[in-house]
Amino acid sequence: LSLSILLTLFASLNGEEATEAAAPQQQFQQFIHPLTNMPGSAEDVETSYFFPKYSDNKFPIGEVVTVLCHFSNDDQYPYNVTAIMGSLNSPYDFGFHVQNYSYKPLGLVVRPGDEFTFEYQFQLHPDLQPVEYALAHTVFYDDERVSYSTTFFNQTVELYYPNESFDVRTMGQFALSIVSTAVIVLASIWACFPSTSFVAPAKSGTSQSNGEDDW
Repeated sequence: LSLSILLTLFASLNGEEATEAAAPQQQFQQFIHPLTNMPGSAEDVETSYFFPKYSDNKFPIGEVVTVLCHFSNDDQYPYNVTAIMGSLNSPYDFGFHVQNYSYKPLGLVVRPGDEFTFEYQFQLHPDLQPVEYALAHTVFYDDERVSYSTTFFNQTVELYYPNESFDVRTMGQFALSIVSTAVIVLASIWACFPSTSFVAPAKSGTSQSNGEDDW
């Protein structure tokens, strides 16, 4: 009887451990990225964008960039604007995300006929290359029945090094190149002439003087 009780207790403990180990895995499998399989847009919602400091779609690498999302509700129902999120993608394959930006919760209700401007900030990673990318920003909202999303910006952008960083980097590379070249030249001379001393050659020939000056 005691052995049967111990076996039952052991099986029960093993079952609880297996359940606890499976729970995080199930939660991970149930997680859906906000930018995956996004819902469609509401017909009576209009959005627009504005970059206060960068209106030419050129952005400095490593800097924080601010984008404004103007949200206008022309519907007869209020919309709860829940969040904004953005991503930097490959210009050749939009499904390849180079950098995902923060999911910013909002939680603001825009009533029928109203409009509101939301601010969203993101930072371009300092290790990015100064080339073209696809940049996208999406606003998420719902009407308490259906969830919606509108990508208010989706265009090709160009990244560049900030002026200060570019100048310092260029000057450093130039100085390093000069020093390296000088070291190579001096080493070559020393290898070719390790013990040679340079003496000015003596003038050859005899000098004759007839006591008269040359005019």
